[in-house]
Amino acid sequence: MESFQTNDGATIKYIDVGLTTPDDARPKKGTVIMIHGFTGSSEVWKRNVPALASEYNLIIPDLRGHGSSSKPKHGYHVSRLAMDLHELILHLRARHGDKIMPLSAIGGSLGCSILWCFSELFGTSPFQHMIFIDQSPLQNSTLDGWDSRFCNRGMNSAPAVAALQTTLAFSPVTAHRGTIAACLAYRSHPLPTDDVSTATAQEDEAFFLGEAMKGDSAWYGKLMADHTALDWRDSIRATLGPASGSETKVLVVASSRSGCFPSEGPMKVVDLVNGGEKLGKAKGLVVNWGGHWCYWEKPELFNQIVLDFLKSS
Repeated sequence: MESFQTNDGATIKYIDVGLTTPDDARPKKGTVIMIHGFTGSSEVWKRNVPALASEYNLIIPDLRGHGSSSKPKHGYHVSRLAMDLHELILHLRARHGDKIMPLSAIGGSLGCSILWCFSELFGTSPFQHMIFIDQSPLQNSTLDGWDSRFCNRGMNSAPAVAALQTTLAFSPVTAHRGTIAACLAYRSHPLPTDDVSTATAQEDEAFFLGEAMKGDSAWYGKLMADHTALDWRDSIRATLGPASGSETKVLVVASSRSGCFPSEGPMKVVDLVNGGEKLGKAKGLVVNWGGHWCYWEKPELFNQIVLDFLKSS
């Protein structure tokens, strides 16, 4: 893996597919940064890499506190993770220049919040496309009508976060297994047509559990508290909406079988970007062939959606 050091001393590891190869072998259509979610790592995208790398350079970081990156005691805020993304882009530009352009980004779950925070702090202009996977702009339930139709199914209040932090402290394996059960459609919303063997289900759990256990439980708990409390609705409207001047194209992918969000929550991002109009810079797609981690469950379908969208403009 490649790496760089942030301005607060953390080492961020990332996978570079394409930019370090000779120019005559390098894909010419641009670079896609793929940002994983809570307790994941760059490895969660491994089923998507071959198809996407056939046409694009890929930069796939391990977020701080995750995977092979540094595990500092500080930095458990979405804003710090957005700063890490900003510094990653500066690092790539210094190292590869215009070879990284045009630049696009895919965020899964927490990765969406990182991109929304990045947009608020640094603007959307670095990205030609943004793809947001199954994340509501606010996890908490609030008194302004943001209720169970839109918020996170479970992690939607301070007591829920406190309960997770307690479980992480005393039985992290239990906490992570709960996350896994909510994020795979065949676990959260099983169907008779699901073609998933017992062996495959066990392999999936072992993989995601192994990645999650690379991080510190207390740090994870503090990050989730920050992530759950953040309301990105007005920010998305300001940075990506019709009056923002942003030219970034947006695709929102939600799932009707997500154990984390009802699909109406993530789809609200489309409304915010398009100003409530049916047509605009944002498109929405609700799938039924995978859950919160649909890119893992049906990579061939997800990959084609991404490639089609990136070609669309």
